[in-house]
Amino acid sequence: MQKSPRPSYERRRGDPAVPENVDELLTPEQRHGLRQVESFGWRLAYVRHPLFQETTVIVTRPDNSAYASITKSGDLEFDPELVIRH
Repeated sequence: MQKSPRPSYERRRGDPAVPENVDELLTPEQRHGLRQVESFGWRLAYVRHPLFQETTVIVTRPDNSAYASITKSGDLEFDPELVIRH
């Protein structure tokens, strides 16, 4: 069974999954971490920047078989508790 492509907009509010000003929202360490995982084929799935909370950066493998977050320090973190809506 093939997974549907990722939505380009957040379903609840209509915000883009990856904002145009994404580099402004990420720490330098997150930007560096993102470039590193992109060199291995991972891609940015979405970025969330809730008020008064840290930015959440989620990346995915090209086939969407795995997701991970990029921490504030730029590290890749696999969280088995991470729930991704499709």
